[in-house]
Amino acid sequence: MLDPDCDKNVFQIWKTGEEKLPFKVVRHSWNPQISAFLVEKIEIKKWPYGTAWGRFIRNGIAGAPQKLDNAGSYQWKVVE
Repeated sequence: MLDPDCDKNVFQIWKTGEEKLPFKVVRHSWNPQISAFLVEKIEIKKWPYGTAWGRFIRNGIAGAPQKLDNAGSYQWKVVE
């Protein structure tokens, strides 16, 4: 089930959060109890788009650092 609260891109979330890093996001189609992405670095190219890097978290375990695909799509929300 798609989450209707996932209506921002990762860069808008970063800006709204006073540009503080790191922060966790989930995509509209993810189960936040299982998966999230920890954003650790942001590079703005042309506002409101750029590149985000961090780690996928699955079942509480963080993976290797990587670039987040689709960070510019309006399908994300921040989670605790």
